[in-house]
Amino acid sequence: MSSSHNQQYTGHTEAAIKAIKHLILKTAPSGNIDCEEFDRRLLELCNTPNITGCSPAQISDSHPLHTRVPAHPQSFSKEWHAKSEGCDHRTPARAEQVKLQYDQHAQPLLKLGTGQTVKTQDMTSNR
Repeated sequence: MSSSHNQQYTGHTEAAIKAIKHLILKTAPSGNIDCEEFDRRLLELCNTPNITGCSPAQISDSHPLHTRVPAHPQSFSKEWHAKSEGCDHRTPARAEQVKLQYDQHAQPLLKLGTGQTVKTQDMTSNR
């Protein structure tokens, strides 16, 4: 679930939903996802690295999952996981880089004057 007030997270959520819908249409056009092929492809989707270099499986389980796609046995070792923790250390640097890129195009807000008309949005309404 994502916050409706954070467009970046909403975009990530929408992209994930789109990927799952595409997966269902490809493997189970009837909508019945109780099949081995859907399970295999969902596993591969969870094992696919994102922009951070880590897959959802690595983020949640701290290691990649065993799948049918060949992987080097060392990628499942404890030693490799200690080295791969750099993913966690790169996240703040990546967030700072994104902020710097955003700030290049951002403009400061204008000060409001007394008696100036403004429009507000009701964030409590459910649309």
